[in-house]
Amino acid sequence: MRTYPIPFNEVQRSAAVQNVPGLTRENHDVFDNLCRATAALLDCPIAHISVVEEDKQWYKSVVGIDLSDMPKDNSFCTLTIMSDSPMVITDLSKDPKFSEHPMVAEGGPQARFYAGVPLVLSSGYRFGSLCALDLVPHEMPSDQLLVVLEHLGKYVVAALEKAPAAPAVTEDEHGHSTFLNLVGHELRTPLTIVNGGLKLLEHRIEDDVVKQLAKSSIKSTDHLAKLIDSILKFSDVSTGELQLNEQNTDLGALLTNLVETHATALADAHKSIEVTNLSTSRPVLLDPEHINICVTSLLLNSVLHGGDTVELSCTHDAKGHIEIHVIDDGNIDEHVELAELYKPFIIGGDVERRGTRGGLGLGLPLTRKLVELHGGEFEVRSEVDRTVACIRLPKWRELN
Repeated sequence: MRTYPIPFNEVQRSAAVQNVPGLTRENHDVFDNLCRATAALLDCPIAHISVVEEDKQWYKSVVGIDLSDMPKDNSFCTLTIMSDSPMVITDLSKDPKFSEHPMVAEGGPQARFYAGVPLVLSSGYRFGSLCALDLVPHEMPSDQLLVVLEHLGKYVVAALEKAPAAPAVTEDEHGHSTFLNLVGHELRTPLTIVNGGLKLLEHRIEDDVVKQLAKSSIKSTDHLAKLIDSILKFSDVSTGELQLNEQNTDLGALLTNLVETHATALADAHKSIEVTNLSTSRPVLLDPEHINICVTSLLLNSVLHGGDTVELSCTHDAKGHIEIHVIDDGNIDEHVELAELYKPFIIGGDVERRGTRGGLGLGLPLTRKLVELHGGEFEVRSEVDRTVACIRLPKWRELN
């Protein structure tokens, strides 16, 4: 399984990395000096400036060790660039994200301490990190030291971009920002009214079936309101970036709630759903709204395109990774190309064939990108007399 997350805007980010004039293999003393300052600041023997490209990581500067290009599976910096804040791991061997990492486990250099800050271009795209490494654990650095580390990271970017003036905000960017604010307001207002009206109706309805319909509708409007808030709060319109709002989540309760929310839609479509296994008893670190979107997409895809029976399960694979399966007894249409699903924002097959039985549905490319943002994998398999959609999340996300 892949060991690194993929940024939501990876295609645009990778293109931006290629277009920075100073981001070449040729090194300069200024970058070595910034690495030496970083190593001294955090009392580490090793420091480097990494550049994270689409399939590998290379180094603008390295001090204290010889490093050549490495695959992203061997990179800590692929996680550093996923946040605005410094990433500090005081003992990599005790962190479930890294304990089996080839740079940490026995047989490798056995790195123990890591502290890095994302390097962000003036355009807003993250291209790499400035970080320090040690082969022994450290105490957590003070906030003051981390602030200095962040400033050193900004000096790296300034040196690469030759300290350009802060880019002026264009009318178009102002327009995007205004548009998002207006959209947020215009969506929230009717949702609030609809939600309130449904709750009033729920208390006045005596018919049990209609009351259940009202409850399902209330849950759907609540879900949509949270989704809108999440998108507006954790997205960047200028770069197409989306960040995770990670929380310790009861995944079993989340999945059970989704089944209850969509039970009416399944019943109306004359389909049944069976929850066969929810084996995650411990909290899972994830963005609950994103996983909501993913599983909802898979359930609705089964309602629209699948067979008569839908099965939902949450188990572990042989290596301990979390697997969420949505299985239905339908077959994928011969016109649907599964390989197309794994291309960036490509729909699996001809849009004109969305109504075919067992089709992929329009939400699945988005599901793939959200799962990859979690460092996970998403696949759809066509098996004998059934279709299997699998969300696989790395095992370190399940907390001890």
